[in-house]
Amino acid sequence: MALYQNIDRQSLRTKYSGYFVPTIILLGIIISLVLVSFGEDKSEFPEFITDAFTFTAWVNQGEDYLKEHYRWITRLIASYVKAGYFMFEDFLIDSPWIFIAALIVLPSLAFGGIRLAIFMLIGTLYWGMVGLWESAMETLALMGLSVVLSVFVGVILGIFCALSDRFERGMKPVLDTMQVMPAFVYLIPAMFFFGIGGAPAILATMIYSMPPIIRLTNLGIRQVPDQTIETATSFGSSKRQILFKVQIPLALPSIMMGVNQTIMMALALVVLATFIGAQGLGSEIWIAIRKLDVGAGMEGGLCVLFMAIMFDRFSKAFSKESVTLPADSQKFYLLPQTWDIYPIARLIEKPLTYIHFIFGFIFSGIVRVFSYILEQIISIINKNLATGVSHFLNLHYFFISGILILVGIYLYDTHIMAIGTFPESWNLSIRDEIASGVKALTVNPTFISITKGIRSSVVIYLLRPLDMYLTYLPYWFTIATLVLISWASVGFRFAITTIILLLFIGACGIWIEAMITLSSVLISVLLCFVIGVPIGIIASYNPRFKAVNEVVLDAMQTLPYFCYLIPVLMFFGGGAFSALLATIIYSIPPIIRLTVLGLSQVSVTYSEVSTSFGGSLLQTLRKVKFPLAVPSLVMGFNQTVMMAFAMQIVTPLIGGKGLGLEVFNGLARSDTGRSLAAGIGICLLAMIIDRISLAWTKKQRDALGI
Repeated sequence: MALYQNIDRQSLRTKYSGYFVPTIILLGIIISLVLVSFGEDKSEFPEFITDAFTFTAWVNQGEDYLKEHYRWITRLIASYVKAGYFMFEDFLIDSPWIFIAALIVLPSLAFGGIRLAIFMLIGTLYWGMVGLWESAMETLALMGLSVVLSVFVGVILGIFCALSDRFERGMKPVLDTMQVMPAFVYLIPAMFFFGIGGAPAILATMIYSMPPIIRLTNLGIRQVPDQTIETATSFGSSKRQILFKVQIPLALPSIMMGVNQTIMMALALVVLATFIGAQGLGSEIWIAIRKLDVGAGMEGGLCVLFMAIMFDRFSKAFSKESVTLPADSQKFYLLPQTWDIYPIARLIEKPLTYIHFIFGFIFSGIVRVFSYILEQIISIINKNLATGVSHFLNLHYFFISGILILVGIYLYDTHIMAIGTFPESWNLSIRDEIASGVKALTVNPTFISITKGIRSSVVIYLLRPLDMYLTYLPYWFTIATLVLISWASVGFRFAITTIILLLFIGACGIWIEAMITLSSVLISVLLCFVIGVPIGIIASYNPRFKAVNEVVLDAMQTLPYFCYLIPVLMFFGGGAFSALLATIIYSIPPIIRLTVLGLSQVSVTYSEVSTSFGGSLLQTLRKVKFPLAVPSLVMGFNQTVMMAFAMQIVTPLIGGKGLGLEVFNGLARSDTGRSLAAGIGICLLAMIIDRISLAWTKKQRDALGI
């Protein structure tokens, strides 16, 4: 009898266990709505806590103390960085424009081929044609020195991480914090410790862009097979020899990928560095935004876009030269390879092959003549050395001929005729055309009615209700909810961590601002899902749409988020809706990509089985593909949330509120503590949701046996 009772209880538990979590969620929503309806004012943290926990005052006092006693150290560091920056900047600005163009194009030709070289030439000419050559050089100087310092320090730290498990464990939480911290936050301590201008911008950019190179250097060295290391050891190699002659050379592909990501992150921050006095393209864009000069802002934004794509493509092409790959993968196409299905694409690509052959023939001829002359001179001293030099020159004829061309340009400029700056007669500025086109569209009654309807619907039915809901919801209930979610998703330890982090936000007196930021992020992510998932579904079923979609997403993901403010400001002006829209545009690529990836990775066998049982296309998608693609969708959610949080730091420039606005207000009042507290608040919220979503992803993968 007892056995039957136990079986019945177990069956009932199994039957109703699936309703437990939804029931808890439903009860939580009902209770929260009741609490909000009876709330008379916004939920503020108790004053006795916020008054006692004077974090902002402690930061400001610490800043004053460090400035008073250790200012000489920061000034010394800043002076060396500033000297290097000015030297590099003067070199780029004072050099003939043809020399700089050749310095960019020729390495691209050597490593990426004629297609990459043409693209780099187009981008370089665009900087000059729109009258932003000097600003582009200033941005290149900032980015170049930042990347060099980041790579130098990052590779060293990555090697230490690879060689010491203890050092790696110590660096991991630091790197995790650095990667979720919004970029703009790095500028705050840099400005107050190192002043304004290029030096603090370089140091902040260096710290911000360092995590990828550290992680990927560590990963690349650790992935070297143990058998390879054992073989080197058996031949009597020391640890230093194994590191520099075995591990690092084999880890070069991973290291170069880290360099690529470092370049992209550095460019994103140097554009923002205009807010602490750094010059460059960011300054031009910010001036255009302040003046509501749509055309000038768009020109500057396109310059940044070209620069981002150019150096992204070059670093990837360069990394391919560091490892033996199949012949097809080493080719660099001017157009996406997926466009080969179009006759016009093949028509464009074919002549480029012949042009590349002609360049190769000319360059090899020049180098052969040069190597022959050099070989005859060196052979007088040492014939073996002469042969080796000749072989090296002929093998790297693109690289050597590029150096000869650069030397020729320099000698022509210094001894024959000064080339000078970019010719003003080549100016093809399009700012007036862009401004007039935008103006014609924004005064169109149909466009006004559509945008007004969308704006009012989103603000009235989504943004304001959620803002009020979260700000009027008692702080203790919000904390309890997030702690329960953390406990259920990650575990008890992280639940305790969540309590501490949320109490820190509340004690700093920024709880309401944090809730406004959270509501903006949640709505942005929701709309990203509503828009992005259908686009991803269409792309997974339509190859042509997928090819175009990939091109658009590549451009979106290489563009620094500061530049997304320009098109939104052009068509929608300022305000909360514009801030929300900019966040959506910036954050949507991951969910589209990972929806396509998740659906594409589902085995064709499952679809065929579903079809054989009479399942329609929609049924197969809803009941087969989507459940199997859930881990990828959750990962897309995670990345979308992180990007949405990162965008909150700049949306106040066009009317956004929340913690980002607190950061700017703190900067305006020279209140470092307030700015830093708000920046940390964004980081802490992002960390909580990041850990929860990653844990959820892991559970979904484990459930599917992936």
